[in-house]
Formats: sequence, structure tokens, C-alpha cells
Amino acid sequence: MADNKDQDHKPESIERLRVEEFPVASQIGALTDANKGLRRKIFDLYTIFEISRHLNSMLNLESLLDATLFTCIGQMGVAGAAIVVQDATDNKLSHFHWKGLTIPKDSIMHFSRVGRLARHLQRIGQPQLIRELQGAIPAESDDFAKLKIIEAELVVPLISKGNLLGILFLPRKLSEMPYQENDLEFVSILVNQLSVAIVNAHLYESEKQALLELRSAQKRLIESERLAALGRLAASIAHEVNNPLGIIKNYLTILTKMPDVSMDAKSSVTIVHEEVDRIARIVRQLLDFYRPTLERQVELNLIEVIDSTLDLVSQKLESVGVEIHRDYFGDDVRISGSSSRLKQVFLNLILNARDSMASSGGKLMVEARCVDGFVEISFSDTGTGIPAEDLPRIFEPFFTTKKESGTGLGLAVCHGIISSHNGAISASNNDLGGAKFLIKLPLLKGKDASA
Repeated sequence: MADNKDQDHKPESIERLRVEEFPVASQIGALTDANKGLRRKIFDLYTIFEISRHLNSMLNLESLLDATLFTCIGQMGVAGAAIVVQDATDNKLSHFHWKGLTIPKDSIMHFSRVGRLARHLQRIGQPQLIRELQGAIPAESDDFAKLKIIEAELVVPLISKGNLLGILFLPRKLSEMPYQENDLEFVSILVNQLSVAIVNAHLYESEKQALLELRSAQKRLIESERLAALGRLAASIAHEVNNPLGIIKNYLTILTKMPDVSMDAKSSVTIVHEEVDRIARIVRQLLDFYRPTLERQVELNLIEVIDSTLDLVSQKLESVGVEIHRDYFGDDVRISGSSSRLKQVFLNLILNARDSMASSGGKLMVEARCVDGFVEISFSDTGTGIPAEDLPRIFEPFFTTKKESGTGLGLAVCHGIISSHNGAISASNNDLGGAKFLIKLPLLKGKDASA
């Protein structure tokens, strides 16, 4: 009986064991899945922490974008990634950066801040799958065409203080698996950290630019004060020298008219007279250096001023084997200036070029271009050029590379005249080995392109 009783109860106990087993097994499976999810989340958070620390230490925008794209490629399991961010100079979404994608070279991946895509992403503020965008953005729109070129599957906005700083684009996963909730959470946290880092990078760049501009302004102020002091000294010297020079010239004129003066004496007096005239020219240059803005500035055609100056010395240039090449943007470039003062600048630069090529001839290239509200005029020659150590001092008064004949005032006067026209002049050596002088003068408003 006992055996039969045991046998009768055996199936019931086994059945009860099985019933109790299945809930336990399912609970263990659920815990395992939860642990996996928890481990993934811990790993993602640790990764985000390390990435955030890395991004916050970067102040270069290109490095920031590179680090972000490589992180997305490695973490999300995609072949590549792309991002477009706000350009610090024009406040547009035009700074496009990508890795691992095939983007046609002629593609312009700029996105309007007022376009449908940008406005939708700024309003939603969350990652969007491509299928979610299809209802919000017309399939025939320019924005959607760009998404197709990028082969974007996930589009993620970079938001900072309610403003759209950029957009991150991710293609399909290599595994062909869809993006999961934890993927969206990870990339959301990543772009939030990136937005902060981009703002910091822009602030750093603006502060650096402001510092450079401040240093440049300080340098210009010091240079201006130094030149002003030299100018006052030069004017004082010129005034003191002019008076005795006038007396000497008068007596020299009297001597040449005296009947009992021999021809040899008159010849000597003529030489002295010429040297006095040379001193007078130097004195005039000293005065020009101190007060280069005496003549009223009027509207003029700069091309005509350049051409008339070149025509004036063309024969002298040809006599030493110098060819003139002219290359102008147009024939009518309007500025406000003094024709005679600008001719003085152009003539000085042309004659300096001629002197540097006098021994073997060469070419003088004169170009004029209109760029961003300015006209740029360059004088380039194939002469001996300017020694590199002399370039920083080339516009200093009394500094000259012509040891025998130079006074060191010609280029200083040119600098003063161009400055009085609210322009700038610089010197360098060109690719042909000669010197190049570049002049920038502001165009008249409404005259930003030549006719």
C-alpha cells in the first residue's frame, strides 16, 4: 500500500515542481535581461563621462567634431557620421564635417536656420528617425535631398539655450538593426555635451580674436605715436632748414648773374644750386611725411590715376628693359581721394621697381581687384626683392635699402598718404623673386564692383 501510495503521489509532486519552476526561470531570464540593460547603461554613462571630460578639454572646433564623429561611429556601430554646425563668422549652419561617408565633391551641405528641417528640429529638440521626418518635411525639398545624399537614418539636433547650433547625421547601422531607445538616449546626452563644448570653443575663438585685435590696435597706436613724434621732429627740422636754403639759393642766383664771374665758377655754382635743390626736395618730403592730408579728397576713377602715372614713366621703364603688364578688374573703380597724392605713391612704387630691375630689365605687373568693399592694387616686379630682415622696417622713416642715394622717406610718405585715405599698404616678396606692394583703399559706397 505504501508503495502504491507513493506512486499515486509522485505525479502530483512532479507537477507541482514544474509549476513552481517556470515562474522562477522566467524571473531569472527577466533579471538577466535587466542586468544586461543595466550594464549597457552603466557602460554608456561611463563612456559619456569620459567623452564629456575629453570634449570639455578641447577648444578647437575641428578636434571637437572629429572626436564626436569617431565616438558615434564606434559606439553606434555605423560606417560613418556627419555633422553640420553653426559657423562662428556668419551664424549659419554651414560648417559641414563628416567621416566614413561618401559625399560628392560638388555637394554644398549648408542648412538654412529658417528651413523646414531646422525649424522642425528646433521645435522637437529630440533625435528623429528618417521615417519621422518624412511627414514633417516635404520629400521634394532641398533639405530632404541633402538627407538622401548623406544617407541619414537618424537626425539629431544640437540645442543650446533654445538655439539650434547644429545637426548630427547617422546612417543605418552595419548590423541592419534599428536604433533602440538606449541608442537615442546615448546620442542625446552626447550632443548635449557637444553643444556645451561648441559654445565654449566659439567663446574661446572670439576671445582670442578680440585679444589679437587689441594687440594689433596697441601696436598701431604705438606706431602712430612714434611716427607722429618723428613727423613733428621732421617738420621742425624742415622749417629750420628751409630758411637758410632760401637765402643760399638767392645768393647763388646773384652769383651766376655777376659779369665778372668766370665760366668755371658759374659751373661750380650750378652744381651747388642743384645740390641745394636736392636738399629742398628732401625738406619737402619731410613736410609731406608730417602733413600728408593737405589736399581735399574728391571722387575719382582710380584706374585713370594708375594709367596716367604709368604712361608718365613708360618710356623711362622701356629704356631700361622693363615691360609693363596691366590687369584690372574693370575700367571704372570709384574711390574718394587725392589724385596728385595717389600719383605720388604710385610713382614712388614704380620707380623703386624700375631701380630694382635697372641692371637686366624685367616685368612690372600692376593689378587691381575689388574685394569686399575695397579695391586692392598690387605692384609686383621681377627685381631683386626686399631682404627678409628689412621687410618689417620698410615703411619706417629714414630707413632705406638704397645706401648711396636713398633718404628713407619715400615709402614712409607713401604709408602716410595711404593711411590718410583710410587704406593700408603692405610689402612682401612675390613668387618671382621680386618685391610686391599691395594697397587697399575703400570703395565709395554703392561702388563695390567696377563697371
